[in-house]
Amino acid sequence: MARPRSPESSLSPDSLQINKRHYIARRNEPKTAGQLGAPSRWLSKEQKKIWRELVKNSPAVLGGNDRTLLQVAVVLKSKLEAGTIENAQIAQLLSVLSKLGMVPKERTSSQSDDEKEKSEWDDL
Repeated sequence: MARPRSPESSLSPDSLQINKRHYIARRNEPKTAGQLGAPSRWLSKEQKKIWRELVKNSPAVLGGNDRTLLQVAVVLKSKLEAGTIENAQIAQLLSVLSKLGMVPKERTSSQSDDEKEKSEWDDL
C-alpha cells in the first residue's frame, strides 16, 4: 500500500518549482481559504491553549475554511482532558481530527531486536 502523500501546503516551494511535472496532478487539490486567525473569543482559557497546540502540531497549513472543524476539535479535546467525554464524542473527535489531517492512516510499528519475541527456530 502506498504512503499517503503530504498535503501541498506542507511541501517546500522549491520542490514544487523544480519538480513541476510530478506535482501536476495536485493542481486540482482543494486549497485553504483565508487565514485561520486567533482562537474564538467564546473559548475558555484552557480551550485557547488547546487551539494553539493543535495549530502548532498540525501537519498541514490550516485556513479559514478549517476554523469550524478546529473549534469542534478543541471543545471535544477539552472534554477529553477534563475526563467528561462520552464514547460517541471520542469517535466524533477522531473523525474531526482525521478530517483536519491530524490522524495518520497507518502507523508502522518498528520493533527493536530486543522487543521481538525469540522463536525456537532462531537457534537453528
